[in-house]
Amino acid sequence: MKGLRIAGNSLLYLVIYAAIVMLVNQALYNWISDPGLKDWIGSNSGIVLIVSNIIVLALYLPLLRWQKISLRDLGFSPARGGSMLLSAGTGVWLGLFIASFTRLPWIQAAFPAISDLVAFVAGGSLIIFVLGSLLLGSLLEEWLFRGMLFHTLRQRLSVPLTVLLQAVMFGAVFMNVTIGAFAALGAIIYGAVRAGSRSLWGSLAAHVCSTGTLYIVQQWAGDWQSGTLGSITLISGLGIAAHVLLLLRGSGKRAGKQQVFSDSITS
Repeated sequence: MKGLRIAGNSLLYLVIYAAIVMLVNQALYNWISDPGLKDWIGSNSGIVLIVSNIIVLALYLPLLRWQKISLRDLGFSPARGGSMLLSAGTGVWLGLFIASFTRLPWIQAAFPAISDLVAFVAGGSLIIFVLGSLLLGSLLEEWLFRGMLFHTLRQRLSVPLTVLLQAVMFGAVFMNVTIGAFAALGAIIYGAVRAGSRSLWGSLAAHVCSTGTLYIVQQWAGDWQSGTLGSITLISGLGIAAHVLLLLRGSGKRAGKQQVFSDSITS
């Protein structure tokens, strides 16, 4: 019975998110007739994220209150300073990786949909990017996938399976195999940061730093050669792995110390 409730809640969260995004996208692109406004929306597609994310958050807040799920349950608990630095560093490396990897000529030729996704995230005017992708986009994705879904799935599954399943769910939202697989890989990294830092603030810091780094690099990487892009991709990939491993290692040590302390009290 508990498994059915977990599956039902997870599906409910995803349906609300996907339905609102599709509805807002339909409204902004197909229901507006003013030519000037339509052109502006076309050049600032991040407005979809701003409008839909505000609506989704407005629906999630009373839903969580009704389900008696607190912000601490979602992971909004203080993170250690070292964990936050490692989380932010992971985000910087991830932003570098995405920016360089998706600009490789063979990636652009073989998987243009991935490059289009990156252009969407980092596109539009600065204010639209900051409000849409950097702030509201990062907040909602972490709130839903590393917060609500992580908390729900963790009631039944181990941490590795929870990290993997929330990533699969994130990829499924895109309803495209190529884009979904690429997005799921990023969600695995954010999920690992969430698990390693033991705080949603950690994965949120990683997400904001990743998106911000991606935007900055996109402005400067126009004339980078494929050799440079390949080197940055390799180095940033190693940086991601190192930071995540350090986070998970630190989390394991803290868990071990807490267990020893607990055993000493009960003995």
